[in-house]
Amino acid sequence: MLKRSIVAGLLCFAGHAYSAEILVTTTEDKDADDKECSLREAIQYINSGMPEAGYHGCGGKDASAIILLKNKAVYKLNSRLDIKAAMTIRTIYESTEVDSTTPGLNNALLQMAAKDQILHIDNNDKALIAVNLQEVSLQGCGESVCAAQGGLIYNNETLKLQSMSLKDGQADFGGAIYNVGFSSEGVSSASTVQIYNSLFENNKAGQGAAIYTQAPSLNITSSVFKGNTGPIAIYTQNALADADKLVFPYKTHAIVSSTFFKNSGFAANLKDGMGFNNLSIIKNGGGVVLDVLTGQGFVANSIILGNGQQNCSTAAAGDKSVLFNNALTAECSNAAAANNNTVWTDSHFIAGPDEGLCKNLVEDQNSLLCPYAVPKNSFLGYLRPRSLLSYTDIFAGPILNKGQSEANGNTNFVACEGADQRGKLRDADNLWCDRGAIEIVVPDTIPLNGQDIKQGQIAQFNILESLGDSDLIPKEQCNNIVGAHPKGEAWQDGCLLIKQTETDSKGKTVLNLNGDLEYTPNGAWHGADIFEIQVVTSSKRFNTVNKYISVKVRIHQKPDNTVESKTVKTSGGALGFLSVAGLLGLIGLRRLKK
Repeated sequence: MLKRSIVAGLLCFAGHAYSAEILVTTTEDKDADDKECSLREAIQYINSGMPEAGYHGCGGKDASAIILLKNKAVYKLNSRLDIKAAMTIRTIYESTEVDSTTPGLNNALLQMAAKDQILHIDNNDKALIAVNLQEVSLQGCGESVCAAQGGLIYNNETLKLQSMSLKDGQADFGGAIYNVGFSSEGVSSASTVQIYNSLFENNKAGQGAAIYTQAPSLNITSSVFKGNTGPIAIYTQNALADADKLVFPYKTHAIVSSTFFKNSGFAANLKDGMGFNNLSIIKNGGGVVLDVLTGQGFVANSIILGNGQQNCSTAAAGDKSVLFNNALTAECSNAAAANNNTVWTDSHFIAGPDEGLCKNLVEDQNSLLCPYAVPKNSFLGYLRPRSLLSYTDIFAGPILNKGQSEANGNTNFVACEGADQRGKLRDADNLWCDRGAIEIVVPDTIPLNGQDIKQGQIAQFNILESLGDSDLIPKEQCNNIVGAHPKGEAWQDGCLLIKQTETDSKGKTVLNLNGDLEYTPNGAWHGADIFEIQVVTSSKRFNTVNKYISVKVRIHQKPDNTVESKTVKTSGGALGFLSVAGLLGLIGLRRLKK
């Protein structure tokens, strides 16, 4: 049934936008001369030069080197797939057939059923080929070692990964990916890996728990490395050749706007020719291994905290790593104060458990970050920074507004990235930016909140996610922040004000510090109560023009129309159909008799 559903689902695309692409019409891993096109056959068709006659049900005249997979379908593989030609493999879906169109949530899954890696990308030629993987998940073999080099992918070409999930790969080197990175032809023809918006989780290796690369030929943006097991999650064997000739800061080979969380070892090792910028490196077995000889490797605008007693480790004497504008600890001995680093001495990092719900500003008054969490309809999780009540202004903490977007005269200056891990753009008009992978953002627009209820019910919902990256201000702080309540009432949490926008008030609204809103109608009315709630948050409280955020709310109440009839009973199934047919027959008979 699954195989048939894939054929039906993909054929609906074939008549328009995807007519030239290669549709994979079966989840079976086979290479047989029939009318079905498997993933293995599609790859072999492209590898063989894409003949006009097609190959085993795949391709044909005017076909393109783009392979389409069905969303959320599982493709179990009996052996690795060898890629020897330029191609794109991606998942397709219509917005009407999925709950969310967020990239990464609807991926097709390639699952290895044998003791092998999933993709071996190497054309055995001097000229590099481009291989693109988009919205595809890879799951490893489940064995102690799936392959010696690259538990999921071996790469010796130009590889781009976008909105990928790479899990459960195991290898001697490179739990998920092994990248060669070197070539006898020199740096210009060395293999590279570009990664955007991807998750590396539960991979394992003797070295390079997630990625092992022979040279610093990686570019990683907006990604998460979580729960990988090995000495170093991303391991680079060699420095970039002729790194001493580079102009600082060199960003061609960089890891930026990403989170490393609860990996068993260090997050990464730093070599000449590499840059780490706006990273959140939290609760790993170690932070960063520094191994730079020419001063052409940097860690900037990052949070490196809570990684045991090894937030920094120096590989050898004479290390010349540049640490600029980071929140770190004293063992990062070369983090010069002149480079705007903050040495943090407190032990409070996460407000709550390592993962899950964040405590409010009363329950935890000291921790810098919320637990790791994946918001609703999101692919990747993160640890949100908190603006604590103890901060006297927007510059008081070790994370918020500690970075800059324009050069400040320091020869080691590195600007913040233009966007954070979530792709939220940093304000180009604002000189200041936040350390770490997440930029605190106050939303410009907030979606309508509310609920439909029946008479006698109470509306209950949470508004916290609508407020952006902020916490509600406790009611005890409201007089100090905004003064007395304009109606002389006692403040609620969030310094709540209610403004009726389209109707008179028809109920009572109560809001607590966790963002739970409760609305009780004042009667059995039928219709809507439309109003605006205005609240003060931890981020907005420092705004000198307007400290409030407005959220539009609509509560719709209607009578309970559920009526149980004691005289009429309906039946389903075949009997119901026959009853209707019989009734129609009687009507027809009556007409004939007339």
